[in-house]
Amino acid sequence: MKNIKNMLQIFMIVLFTLLLKPALAQAPQDGSGKGERREEMKRQMEELEAKLNLTPEQRTKIEEIKKRNRDEAKGKMMALPADAAREEKGRIMKDAMIKADAEIMELLNTEQQSIYKAEKEKIKEQKKEKRMERKKANGK
Repeated sequence: MKNIKNMLQIFMIVLFTLLLKPALAQAPQDGSGKGERREEMKRQMEELEAKLNLTPEQRTKIEEIKKRNRDEAKGKMMALPADAAREEKGRIMKDAMIKADAEIMELLNTEQQSIYKAEKEKIKEQKKEKRMERKKANGK
């Protein structure tokens, strides 16, 4: 009876290991998970806002703009069917970012606008490089 119990335990461990291994193999190993990307974006925005030397009023208005646009985009995405294409969701987010950028630009003075444009371009290039690295790592 003990032998059967031991064999059953070993079988369960092997089965669990076999089921778990593919899931672990698919986990991003290069920091490309959504949590890491979200944190990176947050850090970049904090750095950008520091470089802009925003007034408290500008900071408050920008936070309101970002929240309003994020909420609108979430609402639009929630209204999509569950099987909506990833491209459609991406388009909604991109439209929200373009709208927010335009509103933010209106709040900034000329010097801040120059900094904002340059930093956004730098961030865009960094994202492009990371995408290329991920594609290379995935063999595409």
